[in-house]
Amino acid sequence: MLRRVLLLWILLSRADSFSVTVPSAPIHVVRGDTAFLPCEYEPASDVSNLVITWQRQEDSKVVHSFYYGKDQLDRQSPDYSGRTKLNHEELVKGNASLSIANLGLKDAGKYMCIVSNTKGTDRGELQLIYEAFYSEPRLSILLGSTNVTVRYETEGYPKPEVMWLGSEGQNLSDNLEVENAPDGGLYFLKSSYIAQSPFSVTFTLKNPAAPQKLQRHVNFSYDGNTSSRTSVVVLSVLCVFLLCSTGLLLWLHCRNHKK
Repeated sequence: MLRRVLLLWILLSRADSFSVTVPSAPIHVVRGDTAFLPCEYEPASDVSNLVITWQRQEDSKVVHSFYYGKDQLDRQSPDYSGRTKLNHEELVKGNASLSIANLGLKDAGKYMCIVSNTKGTDRGELQLIYEAFYSEPRLSILLGSTNVTVRYETEGYPKPEVMWLGSEGQNLSDNLEVENAPDGGLYFLKSSYIAQSPFSVTFTLKNPAAPQKLQRHVNFSYDGNTSSRTSVVVLSVLCVFLLCSTGLLLWLHCRNHKK
């Protein structure tokens, strides 16, 4: 009886010492890249009893599983089909790290690494953060009768911090529009500032998840003898004249060719 109690105590003490280790800091991964989720455990000499299960913490979806010495993907969520991989050569060393290819917004969240072998069972939980760098902002300048609207458009994730700064570095008011892009993995941003010309402003965008900061300077001026409105009218007349001239030349060329 004493021998049985001693054996049970030894097994329980081993189980208590067994632990799974994952990073405490969130894992940041850029859209479309491969995510690497670290997970380590105390290995056993015999891996035939090794069971590894990666799951989503929010809904317990199976991301990847391994037992009986091979990957077991029959119960894997379709969201991860063909995208996950364990390094089998590292399992004997106590490394159950998982890679997830082609990361998207739906992959963001908390993951559990659950490991069981002859030394015990334990789990670790880590967080995966999805981010997308904002694209090069596209500039538009809209001339009104009494003012000028400067607008930048760009896409990225998550929602950024946007500011317009004056020539002295002062914070200017702006009109910001943010909406989901069609694929759901990006935000489409339009930010504009209405000014009285001439002016000098700076558009600033900070991505809170990625180490990304964009600054674009806009200087706008015109000849003091000509209003911006008149400039637009003159430019329009010139465009119409050029189009008419081109059409006339093409008509004369075709007429001479027929003769």
